[in-house]
Amino acid sequence: MKNNKFDIVIVGGGVVGASVAYELSKDSSLSIALIDIKKPGNATQASAGGLWAIGESVGLGCGVIFFKTLSKKRQENHGVIGEVARPHQLPPFFFDFCLKSNDMFPGLYKELIELGACDFKLEKTGLKFIMYDQDDLKYAQGIYNSIPHLKDQMAWLNQEELIIDEPFINKKAIGALEFLKDDQVNPYLLMNSFRDGARINGAEIIKGEVTDVEVINGKVQSVTVNDGKIYCNTVVNAAGAWAKEIGNMVGLSLPIEPVKGQVLLSEKLPPIMRSCISTSDCYIAQKDNGEVLIGSTTENIGYETSGSLSHLRSLAAGAVKALPLLRNIDCKRTWAGLRPGTPDEVPILGPVDGIEGYLNACGHFRTGILTSAITARIISDLVNDNEPIIDLKPFLLDRFSKKVVNHSVEKMEDILT
Repeated sequence: MKNNKFDIVIVGGGVVGASVAYELSKDSSLSIALIDIKKPGNATQASAGGLWAIGESVGLGCGVIFFKTLSKKRQENHGVIGEVARPHQLPPFFFDFCLKSNDMFPGLYKELIELGACDFKLEKTGLKFIMYDQDDLKYAQGIYNSIPHLKDQMAWLNQEELIIDEPFINKKAIGALEFLKDDQVNPYLLMNSFRDGARINGAEIIKGEVTDVEVINGKVQSVTVNDGKIYCNTVVNAAGAWAKEIGNMVGLSLPIEPVKGQVLLSEKLPPIMRSCISTSDCYIAQKDNGEVLIGSTTENIGYETSGSLSHLRSLAAGAVKALPLLRNIDCKRTWAGLRPGTPDEVPILGPVDGIEGYLNACGHFRTGILTSAITARIISDLVNDNEPIIDLKPFLLDRFSKKVVNHSVEKMEDILT
């Protein structure tokens, strides 16, 4: 490394850490180091790249989502294997968080391209929830009715309209609920674009693993990387599914656990989708190069990243059900990623009491791509002693130590029963 002293050290080189590095690097007076932790299962690499501000907030980014709430007969028809997490709608503050972040991407795209960073392929696609039967319709109506202030961002398509808009969709689908501003990016390129921007602005990217964070008299002093010590004023914990380990180094207990998600990728195809698609079996996104990404499972089995043929078959079956022409298409590859899950599925952001110079930017579960932009702005606001762009109280770590009733979370199982 060039230096062993920085104003800010960011631990974690995924999309969240890279976005924070880029945002902070806009201030030329700050010296910034991004520590890139290379471990199997990096969540950014297993993301669909969905900017699904509403879709993620209501649970449609889960992938295989409905199995616990379906009837036994429908579960058998879906080929359910094991226990799958129920979808649920997150609190109103999370919608605002996601929507504000989504609105930042056009500006970010322009400024990063002008800076000379790589093109992260911002595509205006929208997201359609495909309905096959009355259970799906009831679920979609529950979503629509629960967020009346966002009705201008949603549209109903009947069967005929859906087939006209998506000619390759299953003709038995009865319609769709479309989220008009839920678009997509290329997740790899987004991470690389943030990194490029940070590097161009003078940030240093260091390959290695943090093995210790030194705190003396309640103040962060340094981090140890590759057996070398880097002195700093502030450490940002953006270590994804490994953020808990970094927290332990400063005496914090972060309730972050890895949540495995498996995905499939097809060979390159001509355009077969006008928008991204979510169903009761999977989500499907065709990328700008023609490849079709199909996800995703939700598995709480630790840091295990091997593939499961039975789960992958379930995803493939769901994709073929939605788009029958995929039946004879080659699968290019499969892989798994580890999402950093929290008990309430809400990120952990900001400072903690008793440790000066430590900031959380972790626990984004399945929304790291979407909310990377606003997370970076929040961290920048805190570093520069500005009022954060949002109210941080619902995102602080101390929410887990307070006995409060979260009555604003509406369980989707209640809508389906």
